[in-house]
Amino acid sequence: MPFYDLKCSECEGEFNIIATMADKQSRSIPCPDCGSTELETLYKSAPAYIKSTGTQMPACASGGGCGASCPHSA
Repeated sequence: MPFYDLKCSECEGEFNIIATMADKQSRSIPCPDCGSTELETLYKSAPAYIKSTGTQMPACASGGGCGASCPHSA
């Protein structure tokens, strides 16, 4: 089951809940603060992780502006 970030249209409370897609679509999830089922989905950004290879390319003498033919471009 997915997690949902929801905001209540009645009391403006925000909460996170694990629920089925059917529960969300049928509006059967109640707000934990006021009990309303008038909820809107919040779209929050997720943290991004970049895996490092541990190898660093040397800095380009032209500041990276030399284009694709530069031996320092990956």
